[in-house]
Amino acid sequence: MIPIDIIRLIVVEESANDAEMILNSLRKARFPIRPRHVEDDEDLQNALAEQEWDLLISVPQVGEFTVAQVCEMVNSSRQDIPVIVLMEKLEGQLMGALLSAGARHVIPRDNENCLQIIVGRELQELASRRQHKHLDQLYRESQRQNKILLETSRDAIAYVHDGMHVHANPSYLDMFGYKSMEVLEGLPVMDLVSLEDQSKFKDFMRDFMTHEAEGDRNIELRGIRADKRAFKLAMEVSQAIYASERCIQIIVRDQSQDEEKEKLQRQLKEANIRDHVTGLYNRTHFIALLEKALAKAMENGVRSVVLYIALDNVSVGSIDSVIKNIGKVINDLTETGVLARFGDNVFTILMLDKDVTFASELATKICKAVEATVTDLGTGESIITTCSIGIALVLASAATPQNVLSDAHTACLEASKRGGNTFDIYKAVLKATEQGGLKISDIAKMIETAIEESRLSLRYQPIVSLHGESQEIYEIFLRMVDSEGKPIPSGSLFSAAEQANLSIKLDKWVLQEAFKVLMKQEKSGHQTYLFIKLSDQAIKDENIPLFIRKLLKTTSLPGERLIFEINETIAITQVNLAKAFISTLNKMGCRTALEHFGTGLNSATTLKHIPVDYVKIHYSYAKGLSTNTDNQKAVQDIVKLAHEQDKITIAEAVEDANSLTVLWQCEVDFAQGHYIQEPSDEMSYEFTEEES
Repeated sequence: MIPIDIIRLIVVEESANDAEMILNSLRKARFPIRPRHVEDDEDLQNALAEQEWDLLISVPQVGEFTVAQVCEMVNSSRQDIPVIVLMEKLEGQLMGALLSAGARHVIPRDNENCLQIIVGRELQELASRRQHKHLDQLYRESQRQNKILLETSRDAIAYVHDGMHVHANPSYLDMFGYKSMEVLEGLPVMDLVSLEDQSKFKDFMRDFMTHEAEGDRNIELRGIRADKRAFKLAMEVSQAIYASERCIQIIVRDQSQDEEKEKLQRQLKEANIRDHVTGLYNRTHFIALLEKALAKAMENGVRSVVLYIALDNVSVGSIDSVIKNIGKVINDLTETGVLARFGDNVFTILMLDKDVTFASELATKICKAVEATVTDLGTGESIITTCSIGIALVLASAATPQNVLSDAHTACLEASKRGGNTFDIYKAVLKATEQGGLKISDIAKMIETAIEESRLSLRYQPIVSLHGESQEIYEIFLRMVDSEGKPIPSGSLFSAAEQANLSIKLDKWVLQEAFKVLMKQEKSGHQTYLFIKLSDQAIKDENIPLFIRKLLKTTSLPGERLIFEINETIAITQVNLAKAFISTLNKMGCRTALEHFGTGLNSATTLKHIPVDYVKIHYSYAKGLSTNTDNQKAVQDIVKLAHEQDKITIAEAVEDANSLTVLWQCEVDFAQGHYIQEPSDEMSYEFTEEES
């Protein structure tokens, strides 16, 4: 049994064909692989930066790129990736060097059975290590949280073993008047009970120990403090574990001071969330409120907005007077938000369920009001100031309050650079990390605001018939740019969308635009068909078919104009969901295609279970097709398999004329690729020319 649902595998090999042979060995053993072919250190660096991997299989050396370098890069990535080396001929000295470099196994290349056994064993051990690490983290975190809760709890809590105190939290020590645990440790709990109630307490504890799961676990007594003063208390006892030993947990409440304490606690709580100069909320409380707003954005998609307001040119000597006065001015304008003093000369505002337009209007009012405010310093002097304001949305993809505040602060700095007394709205732009990769969090933020900022568009690539059929067919591709117009790589775009749960949002936008395009084509006399690839989440979301049905009804377009693509890997792992999704689409007249076909565990079985209309042959089979007899044979087998089941075949990624000829000879029905035409902003392909 494979312990990992999808095996993310890196293969370091000189050619894709050689890598494919390794992958085929694993597919025969029904390993659900999602592979990546790597040829050099740059390829490996990119792969390691993109995602987590489960396994790496390598030859001893590709060009100047060695296993030692592979192992060093894997170690630097801090990922737990077992490295398996395949050798043509096992040599003791070289095997020793490879194992010393960090390889987990060195095995003969031509022994499929050995490879399959080693891979299975490594995956089992990897899953065990991850499980152990996960449980260890959970245990450590629970221990840490328990300790924090115990030490900060206002409840007086102690642990007793054999009648003696082994630990007590600060509240317990304070209640009984002991300065430290050293004084209390080893002291019998009976010594903290008044003499007249000790007999009652003994009977209670005897009954508790005898009938552990029954009876009353609470008792009211008179306690004795260290200074011998008595007080009324309520005690709750329960079985517990402390320092890996079974013991009794005692929770004590001082009944004589409950009301007084509650009042004091309310006052302290209020004081703890207020700034002592302005009376406004303080930084800590603001971050807590922002965290709740962020949770709301993640759960319900409700956006809020943050204003970061920094006063311009305020001297240290006058800051308290100015801050107090300006705080009152801003507070009078902030009717629907929460205002806080965030720093020495910084205010922040959180407005729930508001947008950037609303925030911009408020920012304009604040800038004007602050500029018009004169602060009397009480020494016969007065001062005026202005402010710079940064605005940032509270987006689900921001992940933490610190990220939201960082965005707002960045926008504030931009406003300040322009001379202050103005505001700026944060817009994420495409930038690289120190390691050279794009920041997924920035891309996710751009996705959330891409629609209203018109940074999404579609591109179209023709799918042409190789046997003279007259149809205008395009596949559509989603394109997004940042606020500076720089395109975002599709891999990073979809990865960020999936991590931030924004895939369905992009799917719905693509569907709406696709229907608009088809309507436009219809009006201009073109009967156009569109291949649409939705996210992997779409087949799990029952709202997507409803959304498609609504669009079909609104536009009166026939469903056959849309062909929805499903990835073969997703179809294999989600068979029932994929079949239900296809069935629903078929009832609406839409058609479906299985894309990236030929890389699954058992493509023939998959095709029998997944009732699609089209089969899109994986792009790896088109590379070097004119000279690669193995690929030619594979394409012929796929076409035969598909045609036997009345499926239409499409070859992806055609890059040269010779490959196109081979595809025609293999009786592939349709083809697409850069050789025919790259994805374009317009549907401008002349299908009649291709047919002639």
